[in-house]
Amino acid sequence: MTSPIPLAPRVIATIIRRWPEVLLRLSDTALGMLYGKTYDYFLSTLERLIQSVYDGNLGGEFIEIVQNLILGQISQAYEQAWQDDGNELPVPEYLRDASQAMVLEQHEHVEQLYRDTVDARVDETEPPLSRAALWANQYNTAYNDAVLLITRENGGKLQWQEGDTKDKCNTCLALDGIVAYAREWDELGVHPQGGPNHLLECEGWNCQCRLIPTEQRRSPKAYDTILNIVSR
Repeated sequence: MTSPIPLAPRVIATIIRRWPEVLLRLSDTALGMLYGKTYDYFLSTLERLIQSVYDGNLGGEFIEIVQNLILGQISQAYEQAWQDDGNELPVPEYLRDASQAMVLEQHEHVEQLYRDTVDARVDETEPPLSRAALWANQYNTAYNDAVLLITRENGGKLQWQEGDTKDKCNTCLALDGIVAYAREWDELGVHPQGGPNHLLECEGWNCQCRLIPTEQRRSPKAYDTILNIVSR
């Protein structure tokens, strides 16, 4: 008996564009391969799903489909950060636990997105397509969180790197270039993305900043400097 020929990601993506319910049948690996690193693809897919609900072409299965997308995206982000650090899969338990916690936290909000979309259709207002970008940006949040955890585990340092966010945030600009130990960033709770992130002026919603591993010297009085910036 011959083995089935695996479908290429592009073929699977084409099928999903026509029949989004197929996502309910995909494995975690397939979901990660399709959505984990592709912000733009995840964004466009979620926008189509929201529009499908708004047009009355997709019902309550929207919730499980989006939850599966989130699972694939976040799981792949943690795995990618682990591999980028020079390690082989699977990820260690502390990363797996963090990934699962983030997935569950995000899942709690999917039903509200569905309800808001249905309400918009009933009220004949605009569908909440603008929220899709916030969901898609969770890949960056997950990746940065994994980098912080990995670097803390290794006793390393991280440098804040301001991103190419269109509307620059004063908090992020002030943090740009600061080097501190990962445990210090973690203890202070200061990190990019993660909206609602009340320590950042931008609230983290469209934040494109990163905490990157570095061998540079720790910034003078780094802990107090970071604390003063986010306390303004």
